[in-house]
Amino acid sequence: MLLRLRRPTTLLLTALLPASLALAACGSDDSELKGFDAVSISGKVGETPKLDWKGTMTAEAAKSKVVTKGDGAALKDGDIVKVEFTLADGWTHKVTYDSYQDTKLSRVVRIGAKAADPTSLSDVLALGLDGQIKAGQTIGSRIAVTVGSDKAFGNYFGSQAASLLADLDIGNEDGMLYVADIVGLAKPEGATQAAPAWAPKVVEKDGIPTGLDFTGVPAPNGQLRVAVLTKGTGPVVKSGQETILNYVGQLAKGKKPFDESFTRGGFTAVLGGAQASVVKGWSQGLVGQTVGSRVILEIPPSLGYGNKAQGTDIPANSTLYFVVDVLDTAKPEPTPAPTGAASPSGSTSAPASPSATPSQ
Repeated sequence: MLLRLRRPTTLLLTALLPASLALAACGSDDSELKGFDAVSISGKVGETPKLDWKGTMTAEAAKSKVVTKGDGAALKDGDIVKVEFTLADGWTHKVTYDSYQDTKLSRVVRIGAKAADPTSLSDVLALGLDGQIKAGQTIGSRIAVTVGSDKAFGNYFGSQAASLLADLDIGNEDGMLYVADIVGLAKPEGATQAAPAWAPKVVEKDGIPTGLDFTGVPAPNGQLRVAVLTKGTGPVVKSGQETILNYVGQLAKGKKPFDESFTRGGFTAVLGGAQASVVKGWSQGLVGQTVGSRVILEIPPSLGYGNKAQGTDIPANSTLYFVVDVLDTAKPEPTPAPTGAASPSGSTSAPASPSATPSQ
């Protein structure tokens, strides 16, 4: 009987290992089933799905099906939607990621747009969903996707993220199963509040922020100012938590935004704490806000980029203005006890804009 070779991810980083060490796990061909033949999916939309495995799942190019059709509005190009998803490995049958857990983030997708570059492990693990949440599908639907791990994560098996995939026991020949619930539009939800006089007006197109209007806005006062335009009804964002947001950033004298995330879907960042991945003004202004909120930030240079210019769009000593939607947050994973190594201290310095790679 022929045996199927499954190479664990770590072997991609140690190609010179003896061949005898490459046979990490094998399964018989007669136990392998293609795609959805290998599993049945049950359970309610809005809850972690129940998976009944019938054998080892193989998969190549992504294939999707509607498990449950929702009775909500049909999605259209340009919509920004929140998706809860569960990822399971068809080889090990382990649930690798479940966004219904309070330590995990959901996924925010702009229909018809290219996904943003991953900025977190959760972003990487969601790659197999790219292009599978589409116009015409309805809110409240449950979608299932099968895809080979090499198709979903192929660009990452040869990168530093390979060790992270290996830690999750994802091999480079595994069939992966996504079960994704389209729970609603990703937008502010809560009581609206009047903007203060210092805050610029949010310019929108089809309900999505595209810029800021500074007509009649007074000069900045050198302090951090925070205005809550919508008070969300979700969990409070705490320091050190990973959070999904959408934003537009603009200077008072800028003719257009210097950066934004709405056209790409959600942006994942850590707010506050030693691992903060954004400017201090973001952490100070957004920690303590609630999911579902829309917030205006006026960030002085001392809490932004100081006397350092950021490219050609942000001069030195600039006051930064942002409109930010807080879409989801996750509790940090428990950390193992120290083993004698020094713990990190201080704060991470800010990126040139919230969607850029943090500088150290």
